[in-house]
Amino acid sequence: MRALRIHGGTGQVLVRVRAAAVNPIDWKMRRGLLANIFALRFPRTLGRDCAGDAHGELVAGVADPRTDGTHADYALLPDAASAPVPAGLDAAAAASLCIAGLSAWISLVEVAQVRAGMRVLIHGGAGGVGSLALQIARELGATVLATSTRVIDYRVENFADAGPFDVVLDTLGGEAHVRSLAALRPDGVLVALSAEPIPAHAPRPDVRVEKPAIQATRQRLEGIFQWGARGKLQPQVMQRFTLEDAAAAYGAVEAPHGRGKIVLAIS
Repeated sequence: MRALRIHGGTGQVLVRVRAAAVNPIDWKMRRGLLANIFALRFPRTLGRDCAGDAHGELVAGVADPRTDGTHADYALLPDAASAPVPAGLDAAAAASLCIAGLSAWISLVEVAQVRAGMRVLIHGGAGGVGSLALQIARELGATVLATSTRVIDYRVENFADAGPFDVVLDTLGGEAHVRSLAALRPDGVLVALSAEPIPAHAPRPDVRVEKPAIQATRQRLEGIFQWGARGKLQPQVMQRFTLEDAAAAYGAVEAPHGRGKIVLAIS
């Protein structure tokens, strides 16, 4: 995929957006909750990932959060953070596999290094990241349990009783974070992915607590898209909104106990 020169610069690709995912970072930025991380200059277009047409092919990728985003008819993506979408994936599925797929992939494949025979607990298994993390862990040969309102209800059940676990993917924080530490076997790994708040306490000395940086690269996206095209990863697109109804889409993502991914269908 060729880089597109814009105003004399290089390294960006102009995408005519077909579909854009709505992620928790979008409503948090809209509410000003991330102002200490991403200082906004108005007007600002939100949105982190999308799929659309560029150079006659379908591509998908992740925008720089410091610039205008993907909830628009056109978006600029860093060339290094985008990749062609293989046959077998439509635009909505590809967009849903970007931020959510990267979050699950980096946490489990690269940080926790999940492999066959491990026991893995995933918090928020019904959500956009959790549903993909479940599939990735299973594909890697792990035994997987998840907290949700249907499998292990973390509000009323003690998930630590189902342990011990080699890996816990914590998307909740708070008391669940403390109980997740107790659920790990010695030398286990707790991956805290956007988990908040993290209580101030001394972690167990015999386990690792990791807070992964989620960074889009072409190589990572290509791997995730190939898994999607082969049916190893199936994004759960639960709701679709038009761009004109973006406010309703943001509200749906902000609601607690969300399921799957929410997508803006743009063109």
